[in-house]
Amino acid sequence: MNKKCVGCGVILQSDFPLKEGYIEPEMLKKDDLCRRCFRLKFYGDFIYINKSNQDYEKIMEKISQTGDLVIYLIDAFSISNELINVDKLLKNPFLLVINKRDLLPKSVKDYKIIEYLKNYNLDIVDSLIISAEKNYNIDRLYKMINKYKKSSRVYIIGNTNAGKSTLINKMLKDYANSKSFLTTSLLPTTTLDIMEIKLNNNLTIIDTPGFIEDGNIANYLDYATLTKVTPKKEIKPRVYQLNKDRSLLVKDILQLDYIDGEVNSFVFYLSNELEIINKKININYLMNQPKKTRFELSESEDIVIPGLGWIKISKPGMLDIVLNENVKVFKRKSLI
Repeated sequence: MNKKCVGCGVILQSDFPLKEGYIEPEMLKKDDLCRRCFRLKFYGDFIYINKSNQDYEKIMEKISQTGDLVIYLIDAFSISNELINVDKLLKNPFLLVINKRDLLPKSVKDYKIIEYLKNYNLDIVDSLIISAEKNYNIDRLYKMINKYKKSSRVYIIGNTNAGKSTLINKMLKDYANSKSFLTTSLLPTTTLDIMEIKLNNNLTIIDTPGFIEDGNIANYLDYATLTKVTPKKEIKPRVYQLNKDRSLLVKDILQLDYIDGEVNSFVFYLSNELEIINKKININYLMNQPKKTRFELSESEDIVIPGLGWIKISKPGMLDIVLNENVKVFKRKSLI
């Protein structure tokens, strides 16, 4: 029987050092972590493995044939139209779970986010906001899972870095008293293959590799920058009043140019570690970021940068966003 890495789910092997799942031959019988997960867990070293969404879609096809309950975990910082795509891929009943509640301002009420998500018209059995990191609503989620599950097998899906492994580790600790935990990281593609985690005789959670959101800024940042970009505690909204012909800069990452409109309010929901600078418009601020996207905004809309956060703009106006050409910035009706 093939032995799997308990950190990422890939089959362990000792023949090909440059391929996923490699473990030193002498460690194969006595250890359960591949070299990649071992280095990540104990030294913080990350080896990137290139995985495609075709692999993910094949897994979705198999899940769809089971009829089992699916937990769809999303990052509260990355609520986008990807929700609609998953709804089309799966025929299963699914539970929509919004993670990382601890990072949102306390002034944002849970029910407001749930009401907002109803705009997507998703066919779900229920929804819940949680914080896997802070153990918020995990008991409620566990009860929901047992209420809606069709069998003992329940799948968990979501984008990379939505917090799937963190959630499963929390459930292992709370409901299984396990000493084994999944590998977690800020970096994408930590989980590489399907993993079955038996909590008890009545419930097995099946973890899946994260869907790679090509337009997410996390895919295009070095580790040091990603550490700053990723919020670690409750974010503090930062408010700027701008006249037209002013720029707001998030150092080396993003430039917002307010092109036209009356005096306007810009509220940034980003990591507290990121510095924001107010300057007069100059096209040369971010020469290393070639992409410029123009937005004409109505009243109370957000500009969303997946993996970074969002900016709430109060009044109608025109603005340009300059950032990495691969990042899919978009606008939406204000979340808050």
